[in-house]
Amino acid sequence: MAKILISPIGVGGRFKNQHHYDREYQEACYKIGDIPYPQSRFMAAVLYEHFKLDGIVFIGTVKSMWEEVYRFFCETNGVQKNDDYWLRLACKIDELKYDSPLNSLDLSPIEEILGQHSKCILIKYGINQDELWENFDRIFQIVDWLNPGDEIYIDITHSFRSLSLFLFLTVTFIKDLANEKQIKISGVYYGMLDVTRELKYTPVVDLNPLFEMTSWIKGAYSLQSYGDGNFIAELLKAQNENQLANQIEELSQSLNINNVNAIKQKSSILRNSLQKSVPKTPFQYLIKTLDDFVKKFARSSVKESEYQLELAGWYFENQRYATGYITLAEAIITYLCEIENKDIRNKNAREEMKSLLHRDIKNSELAKLYFKVNPIRKSIAHALLEEGNHAHDVRDAINNSKHYYQELKRIFKTGRIE
Repeated sequence: MAKILISPIGVGGRFKNQHHYDREYQEACYKIGDIPYPQSRFMAAVLYEHFKLDGIVFIGTVKSMWEEVYRFFCETNGVQKNDDYWLRLACKIDELKYDSPLNSLDLSPIEEILGQHSKCILIKYGINQDELWENFDRIFQIVDWLNPGDEIYIDITHSFRSLSLFLFLTVTFIKDLANEKQIKISGVYYGMLDVTRELKYTPVVDLNPLFEMTSWIKGAYSLQSYGDGNFIAELLKAQNENQLANQIEELSQSLNINNVNAIKQKSSILRNSLQKSVPKTPFQYLIKTLDDFVKKFARSSVKESEYQLELAGWYFENQRYATGYITLAEAIITYLCEIENKDIRNKNAREEMKSLLHRDIKNSELAKLYFKVNPIRKSIAHALLEEGNHAHDVRDAINNSKHYYQELKRIFKTGRIE
């Protein structure tokens, strides 16, 4: 496992003098926490020293200050600089344009100086969508180069502001997409050169909380759309909010297994907890979203058939059609039990209501609807292995799901068998 820094390289000014290093970053006294790093030019070098990193991935355009990277790290690593290469590189960069081919520069000597676990990646300016996607492809190659368990540190101090934002979002995407490699984002750092004159030093700010916010957003979406609260629970457990995390997990598990009684109970418990004090983390901004979600299920005052019906509607709305059809079919049986004053939880009573649908009230609208819904439920229960279950039938089941839900809702409102 290696600790790798990813750092963009800025463009700088023109190369004016063959005998002087006139394309340099301004010297600054960077400070990480209480530890100062005076007379520093490269933010990357400061982070490399402070966190004892193993390698650096530099990202830049054909106009970036690659010759300064070469010179600086030759001096830092105690390696004799090849003056001819330095001069050729500086002159070449000076004559290139924004649309010059990326293979115009040979950066292999720089990679050699940087050593193992280091790499230089050339990208476009990103002035249109084609260039942005090409940049994404080139940066995404880092995934193949990294090893399982590697830690990534991100420096967004230099280069185009658009590149810093793009890099931030790209690495977020990489982390989610390449989760089999267990890549960890250990920090996102920005050297605030803008306030150097006022503070007399350059503070290095860890923007990792912004990166964490993307995880909270993802967790909220998973919960609201699919009833999956496991990701939010993990984030809460990382902050030692175990009770709240467990309650969210339990509700999520109840929804996934479609345990109606447990859904009602767990959602009520969670809603009570949300009315109390909550942790002062990004979670506090998700409280309303989570509370709106829980309210859908914490409805103890409604009839059981109506509760099951609304639950089926939520499953359909979130494209969980299999669970939705199972719940919709059961809601019809529960509705009949309520009308006939039967115990809705008694197996024999429910079987009796099924017989009623096939015999005494088989011509009612309720029965006709059941005869459309139940075959789909049975097909789902048998994993669509029965004869006659073709792709066309599957499409019809999906397309008709919300219509069946609305029809049943209309019948339930009458309180009669229609």
